[in-house]
Amino acid sequence: MVTREEFYVDSADGIHMIHGYRWYDPERKPKAILQIVHGMLEYIDRYDELARYMVSEGYYVIGHDHLGHGDSVSHSSELGYVGKHGAVLWLRDIEQIRKMAAAYMPKLPYIMLGHSMGSYLVRRYLIYHGKKVNGAIIMGTGHQPTALIKAGLLITYATMIRKGTKGQSKLLNHLTCSGFAKQYPDNARTGSWMSRDPQVLLSALKDKKMNYDFTLNAFESLFRTIEEVIDPKRASRMPKTLPLLILSGDEDPVGENGKGIVRFRKMLTKIGMKSISCMMYPGNRHELINDLDKKQVFLDIRDWCDSVVKEV
Repeated sequence: MVTREEFYVDSADGIHMIHGYRWYDPERKPKAILQIVHGMLEYIDRYDELARYMVSEGYYVIGHDHLGHGDSVSHSSELGYVGKHGAVLWLRDIEQIRKMAAAYMPKLPYIMLGHSMGSYLVRRYLIYHGKKVNGAIIMGTGHQPTALIKAGLLITYATMIRKGTKGQSKLLNHLTCSGFAKQYPDNARTGSWMSRDPQVLLSALKDKKMNYDFTLNAFESLFRTIEEVIDPKRASRMPKTLPLLILSGDEDPVGENGKGIVRFRKMLTKIGMKSISCMMYPGNRHELINDLDKKQVFLDIRDWCDSVVKEV
């Protein structure tokens, strides 16, 4: 039996409310906690199927909508806007949710899973708080060249001068989601950059919580986050023995069809990370938990989490 409870808590800025869910089996003591950190232009409820599966396998699952996403906004006009200190608040909110889960279920092994933008947020979280978790799953990630991220920041700041922090940029959109979509011109019938399942795209196009653009200050927060995690000197602050699992589709444009994953893993090896596992799924695109072989992805996530729990 899976129970899902909705919650609202104060954001780290003390102004906004953060919305989230926790999933658990009230008749069963969980063996570990899994915190899910969602991606750009989406929200935590899209992980409901994975969360319910993991509860059925003995886990307590928690996750929230980031600032500027989902139901962590008071009005749809706030979607995509994260305020002046978005990157800082994203990180603080993740830690706040971790503390909440640990208070509900003390002394349990703790695993964090981040997808897409959430993968970069988890990577940054591990730099500052890596000792507070027992393992991390990095899914749908990449490892962009530093020059590209700096160019993105320059475009962001230049456009801010004309449009302000709440302005938007077609060029920045092209560097991210809209640019990825153009790689699959027949995506209404054959799938999309998100998934090979056409229904995933069709559902997303109808979803009001996914059809908006990032403001310039949100892009700044995103690029600042990526800039930090691709820096080997900063990344080297992660605990070297922390188990990491990297999951990616080999046709995921965020991971440059595998090239970015190779660069990411090389950096992890170079900075001395001791426990790195990596799974590449042939033909899969960006959203592994929504692709045609998602059941295998669920199994792989469970098996790896179980292996981490056994070692704690």
